Amino acid sequence: MHENTEIRREAKSISYLTLVCNKPRYVVVPAGIEFFHITESATGRVKGFRRLHCDACALARRLES
Repeated sequence: MHENTEIRREAKSISYLTLVCNKPRYVVVPAGIEFFHITESATGRVKGFRRLHCDACALARRLES
């Protein structure tokens, strides 16, 4: 028996639906030098922008809730 057989058996039990549900709705994308867009991951539409990365992440978290 091949040594990776157990690993392949375990991989079949992974539920891909749970991975899709944990995907963030808003994503921070670099859009230039010191400029970030907050985009909706499903459509790619820009919902906001910030100059600092930490501010962009804070806005993305606020839009999630």
